[in-house]
Amino acid sequence: MVFSAGGFATLILTLTVLGCCLPSFAQIDSSKHFSKELGVFPKEKEPELYNFKVSGVYRFFSSFNVMSQPYMLNSAISDTAAKKSLFIGDDSQLPNLLLNFSGMPDKKTAWGFDLYVFQFLDGNIKQTYGTGQVANNKRGAVFSPRAGVRLGTNMGLLLGLNLYGSMETGFGTISVKTGGIHWTSISDLTLGAFTGYNRFVLFERNPWDPISGNVKKRYSQYYELGNINQDMRWGEKAFTGTILEANSLPGNLSMKILYGKTELNGGFLNIPNLSVGGQVKKQFSNGFVAINSFNNNTYTDSLTNKSIGFNMVTGQLKYAFVPGMEFKCEAGMGRYFSPNNKSGWGEAITAKLFLGPELVKMPTELHFFRVAPEVVNNNAIFWNVAVREYNNNIPAGSIGSNAVLLPFASAVTAVGQFTNNRQGVNLNTELKAGRLKLSFSNAISGEIDAVTSAISYTHPVNQFTRSRFWRWTFPTEVGPYSRYNKIYRDVYDRLKLSDTTAKRFNTLEFQAKYKCRLNNRDLYVFALGNYSSVQSKWSPITVFSEAAYLRHYSTQIETYYMIRPKIALAQYAGYERMICNYRTETDALTGRPRNQTGWGYALGADCELAKNTMFYLRHRWYGFNDRSFSQDRFQGREWLVELKLAF
Repeated sequence: MVFSAGGFATLILTLTVLGCCLPSFAQIDSSKHFSKELGVFPKEKEPELYNFKVSGVYRFFSSFNVMSQPYMLNSAISDTAAKKSLFIGDDSQLPNLLLNFSGMPDKKTAWGFDLYVFQFLDGNIKQTYGTGQVANNKRGAVFSPRAGVRLGTNMGLLLGLNLYGSMETGFGTISVKTGGIHWTSISDLTLGAFTGYNRFVLFERNPWDPISGNVKKRYSQYYELGNINQDMRWGEKAFTGTILEANSLPGNLSMKILYGKTELNGGFLNIPNLSVGGQVKKQFSNGFVAINSFNNNTYTDSLTNKSIGFNMVTGQLKYAFVPGMEFKCEAGMGRYFSPNNKSGWGEAITAKLFLGPELVKMPTELHFFRVAPEVVNNNAIFWNVAVREYNNNIPAGSIGSNAVLLPFASAVTAVGQFTNNRQGVNLNTELKAGRLKLSFSNAISGEIDAVTSAISYTHPVNQFTRSRFWRWTFPTEVGPYSRYNKIYRDVYDRLKLSDTTAKRFNTLEFQAKYKCRLNNRDLYVFALGNYSSVQSKWSPITVFSEAAYLRHYSTQIETYYMIRPKIALAQYAGYERMICNYRTETDALTGRPRNQTGWGYALGADCELAKNTMFYLRHRWYGFNDRSFSQDRFQGREWLVELKLAF
């Protein structure tokens, strides 16, 4: 190393100054005195962010549909399904790219927000969603990119900016969540989402399904545990505003307070609307008791002269008598109010008694429920089929609309999913015989009051394919006979009856799961059956005769075969029958009631391309035919391609 004269003089001066400040280098304990606070060492600034990270998910999704014959989507505007249609993206308002930014200023405070990128490309230079595809001649120049139409108009905040904070005190832990969207719940009758008994088909993936560690994990977990990994939204409701929670309080108490909005009263209108609720819970060694409440008030106009909303208050109990015997109950009162409805309060109760394998060979749950017709809470797990809700004349699915996208008719539902104006009992049990695992349900329910002369039901075999017939919106009264209503990823059929007798419902539901080795490779077989009926009299099991207004049967079988450690072949087959009697609406030409048959067969493959990167391919052949209503029939093929990666 070479020093100049000036540099050497500077070094001598520095050492001299240090010599004046420090008595002797030999007398210094370096472990005590040579700290980063001394001037000769650069000082380290305290970290401003305890933690900062960016994660995300990219999902490419496309569908190609070919229909062998025309099918009327909307007779009012003479809209017929295209013979061939290629669609890139997902019209369910879920992003192609989702980025999550989060940070922690300290160990007790955190923030985060989600940024999404979503661009629809439907092949047309026109407005589709946002500004749609942008023509080349309208794009900004390189030297002036802001002069033209911006390409990022469909980029924005999906969930908003969330702030989380917690504080440990001498009497408990206080946490605050505010802003953005938080996924939370209180109880089944106040604020919560239906989860059911984990009986569903895995063949067509949901847009929110997380990526498993490998291809096999999704199916092995479903076989072994009876469920699959779900994201943070499973069983929760979206809530924006402020959530205050207090846990580990004296006396084993905890508390939750919510002040803000749900997805049913959100939006950008200036009309005041608000949801508020909360819970106070006391924990015991073998259970808990709680008081829950959730309420909404939305004004119909900016003058705040009239309002609509609901009130719900319940008490909740969970108690384990002995290992293997657990009792859960929630009961309370609720009401719905609007300018057109002042029916008052009604009762609601749901109670479950579970007997586990410690006591019985076949784990069994007995579930009783009753929800009065006056009780309306669309944020709970039960549907409203009894009260015609107030409509502010904004179309359903549009910002500011209070038209709920649920069928207003007495609905045929899955076991565990119930409605208001309904009471009944469900019996669930499970049995394991070697490699074969069986679960079985028998549901009996009936209307409390005869308030409607209609039934609504779905078509489970091709429900996702059907929902893709109608893009972008959630129309009602569409199809060849104007009786289909589209909701999110499903379509409901509405059936009119000739009388208004209180209806009774029965459902037999079963699922079989089997695993074996074929050619030294894992094979998973899942079967799901649902056999329901609607009639005027009580019955201990599903009615299979003409006495039923509607007989609703479906059987679905799927298999997954691991041909390679990173490749699984998938197969699906489904068949459904919906048969009505002559006390339901008949066709003007044939004079016969509905007699519907639907079928679907599909092949596919799952492939692990790299770590956290999966490729999914599905090819479905499908068909539907109503022998009495000649226009309600279709047949076709559909390809689905999905590429998903997480980082």
